[in-house]
Amino acid sequence: MDKAMKFVDNITLKVCYVAMVAAFFLMCMTTFHAVMRKFTTLGGIKDSLGLTELTMVLIVFCSLAFMESQNGHIRVDILLNKFPKKIGTALHGVLLTMSGIFLFIMFYAMAGNITTVYARGASTVVWGIPHWPFLIVAVVGLFVYALDILMHGFEKFSQVKTASDEPADKEVKDVDLTTQM
Repeated sequence: MDKAMKFVDNITLKVCYVAMVAAFFLMCMTTFHAVMRKFTTLGGIKDSLGLTELTMVLIVFCSLAFMESQNGHIRVDILLNKFPKKIGTALHGVLLTMSGIFLFIMFYAMAGNITTVYARGASTVVWGIPHWPFLIVAVVGLFVYALDILMHGFEKFSQVKTASDEPADKEVKDVDLTTQM
């Protein structure tokens, strides 16, 4: 299981590099666009909205898996902490596995849509950049995210055996915030 998790995390990091490059491009383009609008009569980059939309697709879909691998997603554990540790861990595994299954369904639907977008010739208005390559990258990012969340679900199932039977919220220590300020 650890080898598989390391393999998936390695792929996740590589997909996240695409999001990092896209974010850097978006920052540079936005800065250049603002400077051009302020100091020239050209009015900025033509179709910057179309470029921003395509770049945001890359940023969102390529960073989801990395957020999952780093446990960066916001989770509401109020309900899970009320159960004994074994039941809470098992329930968390079930929820992650269900999420992974739904993400694979989304992946299948998006992958089937690539040929439609390609056949229509959808592209940006001014630059004529086709949408289908960005959809392929989004599908790859979604696949890696679904794989990562499914692997975390299986990992939770393997942790059920070692979990204790006492409620999870008893392990949380009360912290007095007034003394820390």
